[in-house]
Amino acid sequence: MINGFNSVNFNSRIPSMQSQMAFGRVSNIDSTNAASSFKDVMSSMVTNINDTLSKPDDLLTKAASGTGDVDVHDVMIAMSQAEVTLTVATNAVSKVIQAYDKIVQIQV
Repeated sequence: MINGFNSVNFNSRIPSMQSQMAFGRVSNIDSTNAASSFKDVMSSMVTNINDTLSKPDDLLTKAASGTGDVDVHDVMIAMSQAEVTLTVATNAVSKVIQAYDKIVQIQV
C-alpha cells in the first residue's frame, strides 16, 4: 500500500498484452538509467507516446489493404490504448503547467 492506495500491477492482470503495454509498478522502471537527464526522459516519453499514437494508423492501413494478419479487434485495442495514452499525456502536461504557474507566483 502506497500513501493509502493499494498498488496494482497491471501487467499481471493482462498477461496477453504485457509486451504491448508499458504500464506497471514503479519497480518496472529501469534503475540503470537513474542518472538520465530530464531532457532524455522527456524525449523518451514523447517518442513512446508518438509510437503509441501512430500504431492504430499503421494497423488500420494494414487491415484495409489486406496486407498482414490484422484483426479489427487489434485495431480497436490499439485505438483505445492511444486514447488513454493521449489523455494521460494531456493531463500530465496540464499538471506541469499548473505547477509552473504556482512556482512563478511564489514571492521571494
